[in-house]
Amino acid sequence: MPHGPAFAVKKTSKVYLHTDIEGVAGYVHYYSMSASLWNFHHVQRMNRLLTGEINAAALACKESGVKEVWVNDSHGPCYNILFEELDPICRILHGRPGHAPSWLPGLDESFDAAIAIGMHPKAGTPNAVCNHSLWHLTDALGITHRFSETVMAALLCATRKVPLVAVSGDQHICREISEWIPGCRTAEVKTSLGIQFANSLHPLAAQALIAESVREGLSQVGSIPLPQITGPFRLNVSDRDPDKKELPADLCGDSLWELMHQVCNTLYAKFGETESVDDRTWRYPDSVFSPRKSP
Repeated sequence: MPHGPAFAVKKTSKVYLHTDIEGVAGYVHYYSMSASLWNFHHVQRMNRLLTGEINAAALACKESGVKEVWVNDSHGPCYNILFEELDPICRILHGRPGHAPSWLPGLDESFDAAIAIGMHPKAGTPNAVCNHSLWHLTDALGITHRFSETVMAALLCATRKVPLVAVSGDQHICREISEWIPGCRTAEVKTSLGIQFANSLHPLAAQALIAESVREGLSQVGSIPLPQITGPFRLNVSDRDPDKKELPADLCGDSLWELMHQVCNTLYAKFGETESVDDRTWRYPDSVFSPRKSP
């Protein structure tokens, strides 16, 4: 992948922390929508593990001289992180899923670096815990790339001149990031042994590894290049089956940022759409944990 120039961190720096949950140490099962008491306790336990890894990254940012960390609560309900347990350096982006200004809300050129915590492998990765989501991106040369959500996030960050400096997850997502974004530090907090089976680090060990990766990434941000792909683009996405595209035809465009959101909005979201009247059709947590069959 071609790369653009690198940028140095400013004295008063600001970091964007994008999150998911399937890549967290200890997380091995696909998300359940069950309203059972058992699932309630399981979800809270996983949310606490996620929060611990995020806070480890935020504290490492603070130790590195960062003044502000914006945390994007991006998994499923977009209301997973126990934000009252985070260091006050953090601001939290959360709320109704698919109704934010964008998939990476608030991201702009005022950020000096981005970090991704809890990242999962792309759909179709053999024996990879909770693998899902594969982006089919065709560039101006007609080459079709098959990217994870994490690489897509890095490409979107690059459109705002924000380098991705550290990523955590299993061995598969760490390998993909190392291949596509040289210099980005990775924290392999678990080894996938199956689709719902892993060898995970203890939470404290995972947090320590994440903190080390974040500190190293921030210290080298000036040498980490921006990944770049030249358009115009064609884009589609798969959920679980990598060979089954969700859209009947690829969408085309010159702006990767706009095209990615167009795909999301065609399928399920209302990113960037103006809302003024509450239609009473969605309420947390009932609209999240409804009594229906789990995916």
